[in-house]
Amino acid sequence: MAEYKIELNGSDLSDIVNRAADIVKSTPIKEIVNETVSTVIGQSGLNDKVNSIISSEKLPNIDGAVAIPMSGEESCELLYEGDIIGIKRPLGYEHFAVYAGNRRVIHFASSDGDFGDPTIHEAPIADFLGGQQDYFVLDFSCAQVLLDGDTQTLPYDDLPRIYSAEETLERAKSVMHGNRYGFNKHYDLVSNNCEHFAIWCKTGQIRSYQVNRFISSIFGGK
Repeated sequence: MAEYKIELNGSDLSDIVNRAADIVKSTPIKEIVNETVSTVIGQSGLNDKVNSIISSEKLPNIDGAVAIPMSGEESCELLYEGDIIGIKRPLGYEHFAVYAGNRRVIHFASSDGDFGDPTIHEAPIADFLGGQQDYFVLDFSCAQVLLDGDTQTLPYDDLPRIYSAEETLERAKSVMHGNRYGFNKHYDLVSNNCEHFAIWCKTGQIRSYQVNRFISSIFGGK
């Protein structure tokens, strides 16, 4: 196995992660991604913090959204078109997609995995699962609750709205066909990844809460 070196002098976390992603794009991912990630983390001296994040069994907390566990392709019968679904990969990160119906998803991924040369495209949910069974669907309905007879919006940062399932799917499809809302189709592991895309389809916000959690953990946040 070839050894992949990344010089870290003066680099910030975003630069480190993106250079690791560049290596993944130019080499056979199934053979080197695990070693590449381990090498980058080892060189950066972040082993303990990263291992703590990866070992966590908690489902992601997307602000007001609740992650509902699902399992197997047959559970698609319980999904609605426009649902945001996610899956925790063995390496510890989460991959996200918009459910498009008929056991298909729209996601920001390559044709043969999460990385490589990601594009926003429609694919069978089997591609999204990648041989795994357990995944989750995000329920955003808890972002609104009934308090004292009035519907109140829970603290959800500065989200202007949560799009309906129909609107969410339409936004996802629009990126593939005309891109009328102007979503940036250039993949960036830190600033424009699969989670940014899925959350944008549902909320209009370009956000990745797992990136935020990772950076907060690395730099001492809670």
